[in-house]
Amino acid sequence: MRPLFENEDVGSQRDRRLLVVSYHFPPDRAVGAKRWEKFAQFAAERGWGLDVFMRGDVRDADVGEAARALPSGVRAFAVPIPKLRAERFEDAVWRAVKGRRSAATPQIAPSAGALTSAPPQRPSSIPRAELRWALHTPRGWMRAYWAALDFARIGAWGDGVVEAVASIFDPAVHRAVVTSGPPFMSHDAGRRISERYRIPFVMDMRDPWRHVERLAEGIATPAWTRLAARYERKAVKRAGLIVANTEVARRQLAATYPTREDDIIVVTNGSDEDELPVQRRGGRFVIAHVGTLYLDRDPRALFQAAAEVIRKHALTPDDISLEFIGELEAVGGFPIREVAEIEGISDYVKTGPSRPYRDALAFMADATMLVTMSGSNIAAIPAKTFECVRFPAWILALSEPGSATAMLLAGTGADVASSGDAVGIAAIIERRFKEHRAGVHPEPIGHHARFSRKHQADILFEALGARVGAL
Repeated sequence: MRPLFENEDVGSQRDRRLLVVSYHFPPDRAVGAKRWEKFAQFAAERGWGLDVFMRGDVRDADVGEAARALPSGVRAFAVPIPKLRAERFEDAVWRAVKGRRSAATPQIAPSAGALTSAPPQRPSSIPRAELRWALHTPRGWMRAYWAALDFARIGAWGDGVVEAVASIFDPAVHRAVVTSGPPFMSHDAGRRISERYRIPFVMDMRDPWRHVERLAEGIATPAWTRLAARYERKAVKRAGLIVANTEVARRQLAATYPTREDDIIVVTNGSDEDELPVQRRGGRFVIAHVGTLYLDRDPRALFQAAAEVIRKHALTPDDISLEFIGELEAVGGFPIREVAEIEGISDYVKTGPSRPYRDALAFMADATMLVTMSGSNIAAIPAKTFECVRFPAWILALSEPGSATAMLLAGTGADVASSGDAVGIAAIIERRFKEHRAGVHPEPIGHHARFSRKHQADILFEALGARVGAL
């Protein structure tokens, strides 16, 4: 199989290589691509070369830039994402139904009162504790079907990865297979590669699998969690090293697989040391959030808190603003700007689309307070947290007590409040606003070793070396 790109190998990287199964990898721009993009540099410094197997629908125009950003010794192979027969049938049915509806239904513009009169939308996600089979309803059956399809689709991509590995595998060179997920069936592909070639398997879990706390509504069924448990068990049984992304996730895994506790380690994401944009902060108190609002990452309590502070101190948009960039899904069935209108602060709220990485950093550099949101997901840490801590800004983490985010930020001076605690959030905003008015300048908290990606890479590669016996 020909690589998508190949950076020249240097020295021992020709003889010591890792097979890496990471559905997201540059030039893919998904957040999940960052983890092994960054770890690649630390791997190269330790004499490891990487053969990475990733999704196949990346843009050719982005390949050159991605290759230049990666160190020597990295090869990337783009494995096509297959279209399952069930998906082709579903697409055909949907096109036929959509065509009939278009022909039969006149196109009428929505009325001004459509938002208030429209029927309530389905929730975008459902907590694990509320999952039900609901097979007495068509929606229950559809969720079960889509859950099975979710596993089958990436499982079929994994089949392609296994076959692609066969075209390059060299037992004298390839020392281990590492998987990065989600999507979680990447781990199943790694398990099969490990079994076929009898090489060590390292399972790098960026998010919990069977312990997922919320599921997107379309796959929110016990069928998904049962499939997750089945495939996770098989992967954990085979893995020589299991990497959790947070301490909370590690404890969940250790409780589920007590005989494997000594093989489960924590390697969080981390902060990098590249140069930050120049700060262009003015006198306004800017509360900023970067990234996607999805599942139950809900800014309504933040808006309510800001509204209370604005009213209490008679502030204007020149005094304070709330600024969001990224993929901003509807909150409670309404666009985010309409939520701001409901709270009476629409003039104080600015929104914008996702921006390229360096532009997003420049946006963050102008903030007085940077907000992260975990929702009810106590086991995960929002990836942007590790970028926020590098800036001279106050950090407001909307996360529950005992969450992985709260544990990470403990003792750093960051402010942590429950995502629904409008009163507590208002008290934090008011206190920081008064400090800002008094001329207090926050200091970055990212100097703590726990935030360093290099420190996390040391943990990972030392543990990997101990299993592989190659360092």
